[in-house]
Amino acid sequence: MYIVIAGGGKVGSYLARLLVGKGHDVAIIEQDPKACEALSEWGKALVINGDCCDISALIDAGMEKTDRFAAVTGDDANNLVACQLAKVRFHVPFTTARINDPRNEDVFHKTGVDFALNSTNILATVIEEGIVVHDLIPLVTLAKGKAVLVELQVPSDSLVVGKTMREVRWPRGSVVVSIMHGADIVFPRGASKLNADDTVVGLVAPDTEEQFRDVFRKT
Repeated sequence: MYIVIAGGGKVGSYLARLLVGKGHDVAIIEQDPKACEALSEWGKALVINGDCCDISALIDAGMEKTDRFAAVTGDDANNLVACQLAKVRFHVPFTTARINDPRNEDVFHKTGVDFALNSTNILATVIEEGIVVHDLIPLVTLAKGKAVLVELQVPSDSLVVGKTMREVRWPRGSVVVSIMHGADIVFPRGASKLNADDTVVGLVAPDTEEQFRDVFRKT
């Protein structure tokens, strides 16, 4: 799919790397020249230095051929306007928005945004503020509570550091979806190694969260 992301900060860049790693073509619209420079150096996505609410920037990003649009800036108003432009002006079939203030959630739903997510607030804070997280952070509850997408950072003194995926005894009802090592995203196989400070995203059954947490405990 061709996916356009509005917002190239820590959340947008993380999302872009995840989607590129899954084989999608990605374009990013970002106002901050320094953020654009960093994304351009990464070199795996089209980077547009501009305002996501500006028609010309959206055209430059290839909105006319876009399959999915995600607005993940830190400004709810910009995210809402950008999604409305994507829907009305470019007829994008599916739009997603990050909500920074939960009080705005109803507005997003009433104005036709297909999926508005405020449960990313915790993750966004962790990424943007550089908080070191040793505990599990629920990101999204799926399938009516039957599965939870979670993220954690591997402590430097965790028992799993240096081990491969196949060497770790994973609890039933859990799977590691991705591992972010520095700027690289890995979709793990048996030989993939876990390193200190890696960011791990897992999909787990709610009653398995604690066992999954225990896998990454400190020594």
